[in-house]
Amino acid sequence: MNRVQSHAGLCVALFVLSFFLCWSFGGIEAYPWELLHPSHQSQSYILLFIRLPRIVCACLVGAALGAAGVLTQGLFRNPLASPSLLGISSGGVLGACLALFLGFESWNNWLHPLCAFLGCFLSLLCVLSMSRRIQAYATEDLLLIGFALNGILSAASSLLLSIALHEPNKSASIMNWMLGTLSGKTWNHNMFAVLPIAIALLAAWRLAYPLNVLALGAENACSVGLNIATVRRQGMLVIALLVTVSVTLGGLLPFVGLIVPHVSRLLVGPDHRKLLPLSALNGATLVMSSDLVARTLIAPLEIQVGALISLFGSPFFLWLYFQERRKTQR
Repeated sequence: MNRVQSHAGLCVALFVLSFFLCWSFGGIEAYPWELLHPSHQSQSYILLFIRLPRIVCACLVGAALGAAGVLTQGLFRNPLASPSLLGISSGGVLGACLALFLGFESWNNWLHPLCAFLGCFLSLLCVLSMSRRIQAYATEDLLLIGFALNGILSAASSLLLSIALHEPNKSASIMNWMLGTLSGKTWNHNMFAVLPIAIALLAAWRLAYPLNVLALGAENACSVGLNIATVRRQGMLVIALLVTVSVTLGGLLPFVGLIVPHVSRLLVGPDHRKLLPLSALNGATLVMSSDLVARTLIAPLEIQVGALISLFGSPFFLWLYFQERRKTQR
């Protein structure tokens, strides 16, 4: 067994362990083996209709964000790029919050995810447009644009929240999207998300080889006949779809798309054909494990999982930033 296979096997084992721990522990004592006892009906209900849908939801969100992070870094050829740092996730959150604020969800259930999709897509178009206008494909310029856009979109979401404070139900819903939570997820949420995520992951896999070619540089990619504009358009649509579904399910979960691809790249190398599936798996593990900590650390109270991931993601980003700076200075 070579090094890549052993690392992939370790990630699979870690995923299985995290899944079992998340299914076994929570605010109420209920363990998977109690499903074998027909008399334990309350525990069976908790395991099958409260914990398991939430775990599956965490896996879907984590896989979507992990794959979106790989695509973002591959398209921009920048290991510091991620949907959250470039403002894409914040655009989706703003779209979702705007739909909640205006009551679109009561008109049609599809208007909420549609607003999230439009927010993600428009924010991504803004980043690309400004990057082309000032030719800002360097790491520092791209991050400055992303941080600025992220600040504007986050401020707009905060403004909606401040206006909605006099309506507790509406403000609580908006707060959940802004901080990120998987609380209250049901099988209906997963049924809505599984098909678009599966389609987006398949589309991302089809982009793996073009991203490998693009990593060699724009001139080399053009010399072998790669249509860079087409790859970028397709990648943007896939990223927007993945982020939209993750935002619609769990709100803003920053840094997942930054941490997971970088760690996975250290394990299997830069080949996107290996990197994409492993990042999806590791993303599921990270969100699932973080959600377990969020709901058990101060039980029966619950921490917003997005806030918890940000607490550890921010130092990781600083470490990664200084690592990249050292490489450019050599």
